[in-house]
Amino acid sequence: MFRLTVISVTLTLLLTGCGEQRVQNPHQGLRIVAMAPNTTEILYALGLSNSVVGVSHYAVYPPDAAQKPSVGGTYDPNWEMIVALQPDLVVGLDSQKDIQAQLKALGIPFLGVAHEHISEILQSILTIGKACGAEAEARQLFQSLENNVGQASSLSAQAKPTNRKQAGSLSYVKSKVLVCVGHDESLSRMYVAGKGTFYDELIEQTGGINACSESGSRYPEISPEGLTTMHPDVVIDILPNPGHFTSNDWKPYRAVVITNDYASIPGPRFGLLLQDFINAIHE
Repeated sequence: MFRLTVISVTLTLLLTGCGEQRVQNPHQGLRIVAMAPNTTEILYALGLSNSVVGVSHYAVYPPDAAQKPSVGGTYDPNWEMIVALQPDLVVGLDSQKDIQAQLKALGIPFLGVAHEHISEILQSILTIGKACGAEAEARQLFQSLENNVGQASSLSAQAKPTNRKQAGSLSYVKSKVLVCVGHDESLSRMYVAGKGTFYDELIEQTGGINACSESGSRYPEISPEGLTTMHPDVVIDILPNPGHFTSNDWKPYRAVVITNDYASIPGPRFGLLLQDFINAIHE
């Protein structure tokens, strides 16, 4: 199996102890509410755990974050809790427009960042670091993750693509990869990542081709017949709660089931998902 040893070691050193206060930040008195699990992870990675006074109820990492007071989610924010926490700043996603409008009415500053693409995740680290007085830590994290992207692209280019017989000879082509982000147990209904999505970018970065390339929807629903038409070389199944479902349930297709929580939370741990994709595509 083709493995990213260099990236794995780098990310382990970078993210181990992410939930601990690594530095004495000059803005320790700042009270921050994180309205998305993505931004929670960034705040912790920047050494701002002591400044975080509330988190989204979807926050699962670092484990310490789940112990913070819950302020609800995008569609069910707990306004009483948010006001009671007296935050100096609420950090969330730029797509949380309704929350931003309500916070403005309450006189509470809101910082929204984009997380749909790797470049946006990297930029959000710098933006949050600047807003929270952790610019040096943000630059360090930005550089480390940017280096990991470069290493992933370089190492995936060294892997041999899938070989297929064409007209009696072997030719090497890129693997067709289908990323499934949700499905029922019988695989009669599946939601897959289309073009222009976070997962589409990961496929490209790791040397594959998105098998779902014709749909006008970002995450279209497909049927078993649609799966047959796409005929992927490998299926990457993003399944944080697999239950009894395994990769064998995808037969005759070769599938890799990824159950790690970072797989469904575009954020500073995306480098780990890059490694998972390379291992899956170039196995």
